[in-house]
Formats: sequence, C-alpha cells, structure tokens
Amino acid sequence: MKKTRIPSDLIIRKHSSLLTMFRRAVILIGLWLITGYIIYINFCFLFNAYSDSLVSDYLVLNLSFHSYFVFAILVLVVASIMIAFGWWRIKKLERQAKKDE
Repeated sequence: MKKTRIPSDLIIRKHSSLLTMFRRAVILIGLWLITGYIIYINFCFLFNAYSDSLVSDYLVLNLSFHSYFVFAILVLVVASIMIAFGWWRIKKLERQAKKDE
C-alpha cells in the first residue's frame, strides 16, 4: 500500500529585491562597524592602552575614567549575555528541528 503524503507546514515567503537586500547589508555593516569601534574603545580603557586622541574623543561626555571603566565592564557583560542567549537559542532550534524531522 502506498503511503499518503501529508502536506508540510512550510511558509513560503516572497524574496526581497536586490536593492532591499543591499540596503539591509549596508545598514548591518554600518552597525557592526560602530559596535566594533565602541568595543575597541572600551577594551582600550579596560587595559589602560589609550592614546590622547582616543581620550579627547571619549571625554566629550565629560565623564570620569571610572565611569568609562564601569561602562566597559557593562558592555562586556551584555555582550557575554547576548552570546550565551544566542548559543542557547540556536541549540534549542537545532533540537526542535531534529525532533520535527
């Protein structure tokens, strides 16, 4: 006896245009560059490896070095939490995909 095929629950989505994908890529690259620069600055302050231009650029907000050190620690903590949550979410989706196969 032949097995009857059950229709899948896949959602077919319309593909974005090339211009939309390019615009999204430019925005994401810009955000990653800004984020990388901020992380670079915070690592410099954490390890006391900063130049006069870096200090003058960063002192625009007129905060103390202690505030920048706390901010750098906060950035590291938030980045660690984001990495841990992303890893947990990917593993959860992998387990769900294996279960659904």
